[in-house]
Amino acid sequence: MADKRKFPRVKRRLVIEFRLAGAPYYGFTYNLSPLGVFVRSIRIPNPGAAIEAELHLPDGKRIPLQGKVVRSYRAPTALARLVPSGFGMALTSTAEDYFQFLAAL
Repeated sequence: MADKRKFPRVKRRLVIEFRLAGAPYYGFTYNLSPLGVFVRSIRIPNPGAAIEAELHLPDGKRIPLQGKVVRSYRAPTALARLVPSGFGMALTSTAEDYFQFLAAL
């Protein structure tokens, strides 16, 4: 099956803090692209949810991100180590720092 993505995904494990209904939650990025992020997390919001997040870079800098959940997936327990549970977030507002970080990878 051909990959129909506009941009390749870059696998990186970074801490990401996101807020749902004002409550903070944490997860890890699984992959990143200029248009979105897949977040591995125990807390998985429903598709369509608006998300505000902060990406924690290795140097301590934080990049604000805003987006919308476009898909979510909870792997069965037997596959939890092989298949990531989490959600895909399409970015709707992104700081220029995010694109600079991706370009440097």
